[in-house]
Amino acid sequence: MNQSRTFDILTAEPVRTRRKPRDWPDDEKTRIVAASLQPGANVSAIARSEGLDPSQLYGWRRKALASGTIAPLSAGMESS
Repeated sequence: MNQSRTFDILTAEPVRTRRKPRDWPDDEKTRIVAASLQPGANVSAIARSEGLDPSQLYGWRRKALASGTIAPLSAGMESS
């Protein structure tokens, strides 16, 4: 009962290690959130350019608007 056996060697990419969360200073958060609230701003593009996940920036915006820290621009407040 000598049967030859064939084995496949499977290779895999190493599992990415989780990044340590970055501690953002409040003034930086405020600057980024304010930029994302400008008329015509692309929130996802701003987040990526700052090295953030877009969902993180959306969370910061939601928190800032709910706390009253930053108010959204209304149609009457936009500059000409």
